[in-house]
Amino acid sequence: MKKVLFLLALALLLVSCPKANNNATGGGRAKLQIAVEESYVPYFERITQDFQRNHEVDFEIVGVKMFDVLDNLAIQRGNSADIFMIVNDRVGDLSEQRLIEAMSFNISGYTDNARMAGTYQNQLYFVPMSTDTTLLIYNKDKVAGAPTYLSQLNPSDWAAKFTDFYHAAGMLSTKGGYIFGNDENDLGLANSGAIEAGRAIQSLYGSGVSHWTLMRDDTISYDVMMKALADGDVNYIINGPWALADIAAAGVNAGVAPIPSWDGSHPYQALVGTKGMGLNAFSRNKEMAQKFLQFLATKEHAQVWYEMTDEVAPHTGVVYPEGSLQEIAFIATSTGQSMPNLPAFKTIWEPMADALKQIANGENPQAALEAAQNRIARDIEDVNRR
Repeated sequence: MKKVLFLLALALLLVSCPKANNNATGGGRAKLQIAVEESYVPYFERITQDFQRNHEVDFEIVGVKMFDVLDNLAIQRGNSADIFMIVNDRVGDLSEQRLIEAMSFNISGYTDNARMAGTYQNQLYFVPMSTDTTLLIYNKDKVAGAPTYLSQLNPSDWAAKFTDFYHAAGMLSTKGGYIFGNDENDLGLANSGAIEAGRAIQSLYGSGVSHWTLMRDDTISYDVMMKALADGDVNYIINGPWALADIAAAGVNAGVAPIPSWDGSHPYQALVGTKGMGLNAFSRNKEMAQKFLQFLATKEHAQVWYEMTDEVAPHTGVVYPEGSLQEIAFIATSTGQSMPNLPAFKTIWEPMADALKQIANGENPQAALEAAQNRIARDIEDVNRR
């Protein structure tokens, strides 16, 4: 009975997921399945039609959440889509599990960060499509633009969610901290620069300003920050482009700028995330899939991506309206720090979140960061032993 139930559950799982395709359909035509977020389906319908003019291939484009594909890939393997979207901090882990195939061609015209995002152990694993990062968002009705340095802003005039490492990584970098240096064993999360950044962060939360005090509670800090901007209590926040619709709905006339350095000693390098189209290592149609991905990797298709999705394409040939959000975001993503794609990067999030919360609540920054780094080093050793 247990065996019957197991087989039934397995069958239901496979039916519910995107299927890999046979080498060819009737008539000898190849078939490829592409799995992307529902909002991206129209773009790929257009691009695949262009590709079909010179290639005997049928496409099935399915709308599915990216992480549903990635999280089930190890189970589905050959029963998943041939081509799907990958976020760059998963590249190393997927490569180590031999679940994705390296590109058989070179790409050109993409930003260094975009190329780095998809490259693991000197092999490229995706065609970069979309990139984003955090920005300095400000109320254009109250201030003219960004300050020269963040430290010039009074704590009462701005807010940021520095209890979250995604948002705080740039603060560490602007004082000389770093995530990984030469390799995963070279951690710079508790060096002298990172500790200085921790003290600067603590000075904000300990400033006595009401929103910073409330934001010590990480569970409400994002909402507190957004409300402070909407209510006119602050003129600046650090957030991503994804927040702009809510900010506009609150009646704020928002402008954006790359986040300036804290004090000029080092640039503020916010974490940059990049998504790209990758290839299932278990695809039965790798040759045709590689041809399509190479066809996709042009400035013309990057331009169409921006025009159809309104997302920033990390290709230097894309033309953005001067002064637009997308142009500013493109500049910021080009100069930020690409989110590491090493498998070890997944060990960073929780220890650093704990350390940042401790710092916000008045604990010793050096002790908190050193404890986090030691914990990360141990976790990396555990990951490497598996």
